[in-house]
Amino acid sequence: MATKTERFMAIFIGVIMLGSVAGFALIQTMPAGPQSPEIPNIIKRQLTTDETLFILGSGKVLIEDFYTIDCDDCFEKNVVLESFANRLKDFVVLEEVVVNQTNQTMLKMIGSGGTIVDLENKTIDEENLLEVFCDIAIAQPIVCLI
Repeated sequence: MATKTERFMAIFIGVIMLGSVAGFALIQTMPAGPQSPEIPNIIKRQLTTDETLFILGSGKVLIEDFYTIDCDDCFEKNVVLESFANRLKDFVVLEEVVVNQTNQTMLKMIGSGGTIVDLENKTIDEENLLEVFCDIAIAQPIVCLI
């Protein structure tokens, strides 16, 4: 017959086992930590500093397009930029922002390594964008390797 000490130890071990099972189940239901923000590949507002750092830190290239509402050739330029961003959606984020003053306009591509290329005076077409992108991108799609 078991002694009181043996019974007590058996109950103690059983309680520890049940507690560890309950604790493990509770941990699995809680979120793992801070969730990374979901950032689409085309954004029609100004990014925060944290969002910009997150994009560049994830290895993507950021294209910043700040233009005025009365820009004459911006519609065609934006169509090309959006097409490019959609084609390389896993590697590029396009930030399109309408600004009030002409001195606030800019068009540049920023690589995750910190390289900034001014696109203001370049012809905006898929071929030129791809050339600049492949030069500054750390994470590159297969089209850059061909």
